[in-house]
Amino acid sequence: MHLSHTLWGGRHNPFIPIDDFNYARKLINTFRVDALYPVRRNPEMEKFIGQFPYLPWPLFHQELFIDGLKAKINTVLDVQHPLRFIYEKRQKNLPVLRAAPSLFYWEQDDPLSRIFLVTMGAYPPQEETGHKYESMFEKYLTPVKLTLNKQNPVPNDLHERFFPNALTEILLHRDCNPHWEGEGFYYGSANDFEDVVNFWNLRASDIDLFFYDPSHAQRLEGLKDNYTKAILARPSRFGDGKRVAVWGKNHEVLKDIPAFESNSMRCAVGSRDSDGGIWNGLNIKPPVMHFDSQSCLATVSKNQEQPVVSFELPDRPFSQDGRLCHQYAIVSIWPITDLSKGGDWTLQVPYIPELNEYFGRECHFEWNGARAEWEGLGVVIGIHQEILTVNALRCREVISKTFEAFGMESKPSPAGLICNRLIQQLQGLQGCRVFKISGVRDLIEKYGPDQFFTRSGATQTIRQEDTHTGIVGFSKFENLFIEHRETRKLSPEDALKYLVKNGVFRVGLELECKSCELKFWKHLDDVKTVLNCEYCGNEFNITPQLRDRDWAYRRSGLFGRDDNQAGSIPVTLTLQQLDTFMHMHPAIYSTSMEIEPKTASINKCETDFVLITKAHDPRVQIVIGECKTRKEITEQDVLNLTKVADAFPKERFDVFILFSKLNGFSNEEIERCKKAQDPYRKRVIMFTDRELEPYFIYERTEKEFAIDKHATSLDDLAKNTADIFLTPKYV
Repeated sequence: MHLSHTLWGGRHNPFIPIDDFNYARKLINTFRVDALYPVRRNPEMEKFIGQFPYLPWPLFHQELFIDGLKAKINTVLDVQHPLRFIYEKRQKNLPVLRAAPSLFYWEQDDPLSRIFLVTMGAYPPQEETGHKYESMFEKYLTPVKLTLNKQNPVPNDLHERFFPNALTEILLHRDCNPHWEGEGFYYGSANDFEDVVNFWNLRASDIDLFFYDPSHAQRLEGLKDNYTKAILARPSRFGDGKRVAVWGKNHEVLKDIPAFESNSMRCAVGSRDSDGGIWNGLNIKPPVMHFDSQSCLATVSKNQEQPVVSFELPDRPFSQDGRLCHQYAIVSIWPITDLSKGGDWTLQVPYIPELNEYFGRECHFEWNGARAEWEGLGVVIGIHQEILTVNALRCREVISKTFEAFGMESKPSPAGLICNRLIQQLQGLQGCRVFKISGVRDLIEKYGPDQFFTRSGATQTIRQEDTHTGIVGFSKFENLFIEHRETRKLSPEDALKYLVKNGVFRVGLELECKSCELKFWKHLDDVKTVLNCEYCGNEFNITPQLRDRDWAYRRSGLFGRDDNQAGSIPVTLTLQQLDTFMHMHPAIYSTSMEIEPKTASINKCETDFVLITKAHDPRVQIVIGECKTRKEITEQDVLNLTKVADAFPKERFDVFILFSKLNGFSNEEIERCKKAQDPYRKRVIMFTDRELEPYFIYERTEKEFAIDKHATSLDDLAKNTADIFLTPKYV
């Protein structure tokens, strides 16, 4: 788990203008906003916030500062904590600040006053907050005090000073590093509101910028030259030479900027009317700041059907002053293991803020007290809270809620329930590895629920020896691990033993009635010395028939159904292979689901499984699958899943469509599957038994096709699919 900075105000919180809803929505998505706080309260502001009901203010009080018994008190973490931390370090002569603490003052009519406020920060009066924050800054940091005169140049060493804004970063870490070097200057007008907002939000994205207004060049020239030298002296992370970034509202503004001719790169924020400009989640990826993560032991109570998880919270980097006990923070829970072998319960929630209220009600008991996060689940707590208790969530319910959030109704189908029970019977997806063995699948398919077979017959079927060539098909699976064994190689007898132990087959005897001379099967638990014939009802003694008797086996449980287990085996094999492939990526899944349109433009259909995981950024990845044994992938199958995939917003979701079969795809099927591709990205994944049977997906395939055999992501699987099936690239 980690303690999140999400509710701690400061440099990393974006400013969201409300005059353009689409633009505001893109900012909210890009910055992964947890709650919206109005600068001022009016009907227009309340209406805008009401359009994001899944981002409610997480505290009972709607204000940051509320009236206490003697004075105002603050409800979220404030700068008193880092101030005390720095003071304690300095008292012990330990280095903690690399820059000189400074407090700047300026005249309100200074044309650069708003830029100074954004850059350096300032504290509101005590009447608004109940605290003398500026006095605390002076007491603990002993800063240099400087007044900025509107007739004089701005100090050229601002980048070497420690401001109130910088205080909000102490003890915090990024959850991701910037993927490009953008430090430099914002080129614009201090009187242009859009420029000021852009400057604020770029700095909130963890880009070190100073504002440059050409109409105030004389005041800013020294700072420009000094900061440019400092940037160029830094090593480049990408090895292509350091350059100074010059940002502006659009490319037109940045066309002619004589003040920045050499060693600079132009970066346009972009028009709001364009595709989000840089705020599309691709160009700029603002980090979420958090405190150090810490491991802690959790206890899981399973007295009820729903697991309940309790944590004793570790030490937190907060002051333990009792006067601050009314402040709140967010604890982020990052589970490192599943709560159940069958994959029914989870705390690994997808980053879908639309489900915040569901997470709060079902997991945390407070409807507005939980937040979906990229890494896990965030829960709002009082900073002095010692114990945290949360409920696990049922995976298929989380997936149903995900579909519901985007206009689709979904529920488990009867086939899905059968498949899920089969997975539980085999002790989880990895227990289903035994179905990789083609001889095992043949054995299950060969005998109906009312047919029985001998042990020797079963092992011969699993062995799959070709009578003409003498080739043993089972040899491909001799290194497969299904459970602990004494011998190095897996044998057909080991596979049969595993199936019997896990209830796929039951052991009994084949007996012959002496009266009607008909043969019937009896389970081992029901065998007695004297039995009644199942056909004629006459009693007979079975003892004479026990000499040199081979055991007889019959399918049991789910495998005793005459419905092919509703097609569960190809589904479990596909999910098992994905589970192995994604073992380092937390994921939740649900077997077969019926999906109906609510507001989305889809057909009523059924998908054999749904899997949700995360990418290496805040995007959510979904896999929807159609799995067959030998039946054909139809045009309707492809159309149905394509429409479902398209119902999720592409700026936030990567939806992959997976088709799998236990034999090969025909040319007609391949042409149909091609139609599910997105025009701008590969999203179709295809598996046959060649990919499903080995432990590593492309263990056999790499011998035939020029592919990336070390695929590590779903995008890699989609690319390999194109190179194997859609436009083959042979070795």
